[in-house]
Amino acid sequence: MKPLIYFSYGMTKCGTTLAFHMVSEALSQAGFKQHRLPAHLIGLNKKLNFGQHFTEDQADELWEAVQSIGHPIAIKTHTRPDPAIVRLIQNGQACAHACYRDPRDMALSMLDHGVRARANGKPAFAEIETLEDAKSGIRNQCDSLTAWLRLPNVLPLDFEDIAFDMQTTAGRILTQLDIAGDPEKIVNAVLDGRFTQFNKGISQRYKTEMSKQNGHEFAREFAPLLSRLIDSKPDLPTDGSIILPPPYELRISV
Repeated sequence: MKPLIYFSYGMTKCGTTLAFHMVSEALSQAGFKQHRLPAHLIGLNKKLNFGQHFTEDQADELWEAVQSIGHPIAIKTHTRPDPAIVRLIQNGQACAHACYRDPRDMALSMLDHGVRARANGKPAFAEIETLEDAKSGIRNQCDSLTAWLRLPNVLPLDFEDIAFDMQTTAGRILTQLDIAGDPEKIVNAVLDGRFTQFNKGISQRYKTEMSKQNGHEFAREFAPLLSRLIDSKPDLPTDGSIILPPPYELRISV
């Protein structure tokens, strides 16, 4: 394969780490070793390539680094695509997947993380104490999700598939990358040796752990996401045509 940057984007608590490792393992098993990229571009994380925001110069340097490696490299991120990243994707120098989840389950997982963070004195998620706190954080991330899904060759991935139908998800990743591979071998390797940050591992938690009133409130708040991505997810396009109606619509100038 030619050099390519693969951005593994996900909203928080949506299985992004698991999806990232499936991409990384698929590439590794196809003979494309996942080298560490320069720390000043992707941070000091020693376990994986994790990127945040990129300036035009940084994006150019990132592309040069991947070109020098000579094959695709995966990068995990939780941020919306900067104009420089939009340019790379539109030019065919990069592609991505975008992980999302039913907002009701996201909120419950965020609350769990908040409890652990406060108990352990950790800053990340410590501010998430109520469902309203979680709702606010999810609302902001809907813009980022839409920004990714508006771009070409961005594969939509639902947490339910990432976590509970892993072989099918691995197959979709192989198809997107247009490389040969065995989904079962990819999944086994990921589960045997990768850190996936798996929480409770329960499908559709909100049905038993959230009150009907709170569930209805979340359904009303996030109706665009639920109707477009959760309730009608089969055969979602990867041509940038997925648009969540306002307020979940972010316009990016390149």
